[in-house]
Amino acid sequence: MRWLVPLAAGLLAGALGFWVSLDRVPGFIMSRTMERILDGGAPLNGVTHVPPVTETSRGVVRPSPDILYSVCPFDLSDGPLLIQAQWPQSGSYASISLYDAHTNNIFTLSDRDQGRAAAIWLDQAGTTTAPAGAIPVESPSETGLVLYRRIVEDPSGLEVADAGRRSFMCETQQR
Repeated sequence: MRWLVPLAAGLLAGALGFWVSLDRVPGFIMSRTMERILDGGAPLNGVTHVPPVTETSRGVVRPSPDILYSVCPFDLSDGPLLIQAQWPQSGSYASISLYDAHTNNIFTLSDRDQGRAAAIWLDQAGTTTAPAGAIPVESPSETGLVLYRRIVEDPSGLEVADAGRRSFMCETQQR
């Protein structure tokens, strides 16, 4: 009988730790990440094209020097978001990934999935209809992050790749 109280306390502590690590920590991480991105001058529901990575770059994650990054922190409270990009025609890889407020990847699209261009309609609970040609994606949270990545296979093609990634856009749309 003596061991029941410590066992129950251990099980309760384990369950509490499990809940905190799965439910609260990801939200905290994403809120801090969004805060850092917005404090760095990124517009909400707008794109920031991150400068090419160097050996000293350590913003959110340890970035790869042969990938160009663009980021769009979003808030759907004012309406859905139209996300658009032209895919590279050189054959190099590019992708758009959407993350909710708890760091969950809710959608990813790459140039291997689609033709020349991407159009994604991000909304909550299907409150609006996606325009023709846009892929509808339902976000489980009002806020989150859109990340565009483009691989630069040859450093001499950096300027062309950088110009191409500037077609990546996020814009709030009216309901």
